[in-house]
Amino acid sequence: MRFLATIATLATVAMASSGGCTAHPSDASGSSGALPSSGALGEKIIAEASVDIHAALDLAAGFKCPAPMAYSPWTKACACPPGQSYDTTKKTCSGTALAGAWPLPKCDASGSKVALSAFCAISPVKFTKYDATHAWCQVALDTFTFCAEAEIEAEISALGLGVNLDVELDLSLTSSISATLRSTSAGLASLFIETLAEAVVIFNTKVFGLASVAVDVEASLSVGVFAQLQSVACLLGIGKCQFDCVSFSTKGCHNYIDVVGALGGRLAGFVGVTILPDVILSVSSSNVVTSLVVKDLLCASLSLNTPLISQYKYTC
Repeated sequence: MRFLATIATLATVAMASSGGCTAHPSDASGSSGALPSSGALGEKIIAEASVDIHAALDLAAGFKCPAPMAYSPWTKACACPPGQSYDTTKKTCSGTALAGAWPLPKCDASGSKVALSAFCAISPVKFTKYDATHAWCQVALDTFTFCAEAEIEAEISALGLGVNLDVELDLSLTSSISATLRSTSAGLASLFIETLAEAVVIFNTKVFGLASVAVDVEASLSVGVFAQLQSVACLLGIGKCQFDCVSFSTKGCHNYIDVVGALGGRLAGFVGVTILPDVILSVSSSNVVTSLVVKDLLCASLSLNTPLISQYKYTC
């Protein structure tokens, strides 16, 4: 069962297979039909979002990341293969890609005073104790390692999470899930948006008040880099040339978190964060431990699934 069941009918969004940076809607057979211009698609997504979220999501299913990037639900943005970052000059991913298991998180790095253990996740309801041989601990754009209170280890084991890869945490079992385990899942959910289409509607339109204006991003980028990314963003179908924070998440974007790593390559610097009740501790690009408020992140990430927010015992 998908994490966000309310939008389970969304078409799977694949990484662009060519060097083009346009958004391509497809018919049911998967073949491309008569395509509107990328700008027209962006205008439609933005217009539909203001009146019909589901229609906007259907349109956004035609959006693709700039090749060779693909979507990462944990950065809520397009990303290069872990270990690489986006070269704005060559318009490609560069660097040495990671392989094998994610490194064991250093759970003492945050300075937390509670006993911590390392875990791996593939969604907010599918996570298990760190094991370098486990499928969820392998380097990928959809896997994530983190530190959390050690006391949830026994509960995770009893629930069979990670043993059977199809088993997920049932948040409706209020009486049988500890507050710590629920808050850990909430922390993961605050960092997670499952599909590219959802991220486009949440962060590239104004319907939830989370769209970024170009001036906010421009202040954080050099003039040359901003000009390059803005021109590419316009080609990706985001109407009126507002900055495309899903393709190029950077400071000034609401899906941006300041962690070690460059554009398109921040997932590797983000894994290993510490998730505690109501707060997430991460190491910023300046090597400062930063506190992120779970509620604030959760309300943004679950903009399209507000009933789930209440299951985590939060009110937005």
